[in-house]
Amino acid sequence: MFKGKDTAIPVVETIKDRCRRCYSCIRNCPAKAIRIERGQAMVIQERCIGCGRCVRVCAQKAKKIESGVERTEQFLQSGEPVYAILAPSFPAAYPEAKAEQIVAAVAAAGFSRVFSVAVGADLVARAFRELYQKQSYATLITTSCPAVVSYIEKHQPSLLLFTAPIVSPMIATGRLLRSMYSFTGPIVFIGPCIAKKKEKSDPKVSGVIDEVLTFHELNQLLDMKRIAIAEQGERELDQPWPQLGSIFPVSGGLLRSTELAHDLLSNEVIVAEGPERVLEVLRHVEQGTVEARILDLLFCQGCIDGPAMNSGLSVYLRKDIVANYCRRWLDKKKTAPALEAVDMTRRFTREAHYLPLPSEEDIAKIFLQIDKHNPSDELNCGACGYSSCREKAIAVYQGRAEVEMCLPFLIERLEKMNREVLDAQERLIHAARLTSMGEVAAGVAHEINNPVAGVLTYVKLMKKKVQEQLPEPTLSGILRYLEIMETEMRRVSEIVKELLDFARPTDPDVTRISVTELMKKSLFLLSHQFELQNIHITETYPEPDEFIQADLKQMQQVLLNILINAAQAMPKGGALFVRSRQRGVDQVEIEIQDTGEGIPQEHLGKIFDPFFTTKLEKKGTGLGLSVVYSIVVKHHGTIHVQSQVSVGTTFTLRLPRAVP
Repeated sequence: MFKGKDTAIPVVETIKDRCRRCYSCIRNCPAKAIRIERGQAMVIQERCIGCGRCVRVCAQKAKKIESGVERTEQFLQSGEPVYAILAPSFPAAYPEAKAEQIVAAVAAAGFSRVFSVAVGADLVARAFRELYQKQSYATLITTSCPAVVSYIEKHQPSLLLFTAPIVSPMIATGRLLRSMYSFTGPIVFIGPCIAKKKEKSDPKVSGVIDEVLTFHELNQLLDMKRIAIAEQGERELDQPWPQLGSIFPVSGGLLRSTELAHDLLSNEVIVAEGPERVLEVLRHVEQGTVEARILDLLFCQGCIDGPAMNSGLSVYLRKDIVANYCRRWLDKKKTAPALEAVDMTRRFTREAHYLPLPSEEDIAKIFLQIDKHNPSDELNCGACGYSSCREKAIAVYQGRAEVEMCLPFLIERLEKMNREVLDAQERLIHAARLTSMGEVAAGVAHEINNPVAGVLTYVKLMKKKVQEQLPEPTLSGILRYLEIMETEMRRVSEIVKELLDFARPTDPDVTRISVTELMKKSLFLLSHQFELQNIHITETYPEPDEFIQADLKQMQQVLLNILINAAQAMPKGGALFVRSRQRGVDQVEIEIQDTGEGIPQEHLGKIFDPFFTTKLEKKGTGLGLSVVYSIVVKHHGTIHVQSQVSVGTTFTLRLPRAVP
């Protein structure tokens, strides 16, 4: 067996200088395998199941996975044969190319043979069908998803009694090739699954697969060797050829491959996708409330939705591509040779790691650190990502969260800091605005959302009751009143949602943006409204074009807010002037001027305050310009407004100019 250089890099690790401490990885980790250490999200390796969910949800791309490119390149340069086995989802990873071109590109990279893991899927399907027909399991959990297997071993080991002792298609393919060709060289798996990196080193199935490349890493390898898939000829997969196993990566593909007939009305089969649904099914199995005999569980929406899948296509389009490829392959009527017997069995081990639970005294000490002295201080606002203050305190005790992850506490501390920084007037004003927003956000979720939900429920019940019991015309009058109540309560709920969205702003993803293109796109989105209101637009842009450093989506949100306000200020029509120009060496100025109703002088100093609005008839919540101000400040820019009643209003934005 080829022995490459060992690596100490974990399957998933945090890029510290990119982590923004948003805690999305912690909240979304089904195995609770991420904790906060010295202000950074750190993966607890002994608890990590390698599902890659933390990588997928990280908006900052501050999570990276172990790379297999370097070790694979060592294999290819060693001079001995190297086998590549492609996950059956590979046609959907490169939708712009033919499947045969992908195979040819992999071979051109230096692999002596290229096989499909669908061959192993056929073996797994056959083994699973035989196990099912023996009826030795009341409930049978499939084991094709290594993340599910790892989760059961680490967190619900009692369910190992229900877990099929069958290897995954990747391991089955590796065992077949080593037996069929007496191959002792390196075998590299290429696919969309991060958990495969962990599986290859699992002691229960190790020694078969030497390295795992994601499709992203295959791109890197091909780029290194200057191989373009689109320029390749066509090459068939090497034998043995797969059959129905090619449909394996699609949700329910295992059951289709086994060709087991099942009736949906018999409740014999459950196919569950995604961590939330999988964990719910496993919980019911542990409680003994599941009647199904087959549980096909996947942490992704089929392997075509793996966290390292290449294409940006929807799951449904990927499914079509894989299904069409499978159908086309079967239409060729290529008969697979009779496969020799391969050991398809595997073992499981109990690797349960339980986090300690705090005592009431421990929880009280954590609460004291954030000034929570009695139950009334527990707002359960959810701003920290946990459903209650108590749940968050338990996470702090277990090392999965920081005590400072509390919005009311941060607001209070921010107020104290602001009082000490008297010389930073602009910062103090901005912080005060955010503080006022945060104070409301912290309490509104608990104090308003719950009673609003209750009122809506009872309004629906009342509508149902009166429809059953009251005659016309009394019924229509009461129903009208109830519908008005329901509409107004839903409006309250929407206002609360807007407030909470504002309370959790995201950091801008800064890129180089054309000012002219930005303005034209924003105006185009509202062109129909301007036309209906008889608003004439005059645009003035610099030559040559100017560029700014900004987040495209956030900056478009800023412009749309200002443009919509301008349109609402001119209900009977008017003129709108849009200008941009360079200001100094390092700034670009954007000016939006309307000939609307104008803003009274006494209101100009308040327009960026949360909830301040002069709009009547339910046209606004007073959060639009607050969001605008927050975004502009985060972009290191400024915003100014000049207005005169009955003359019009001018908003002036100054933003950092992008270096040419």
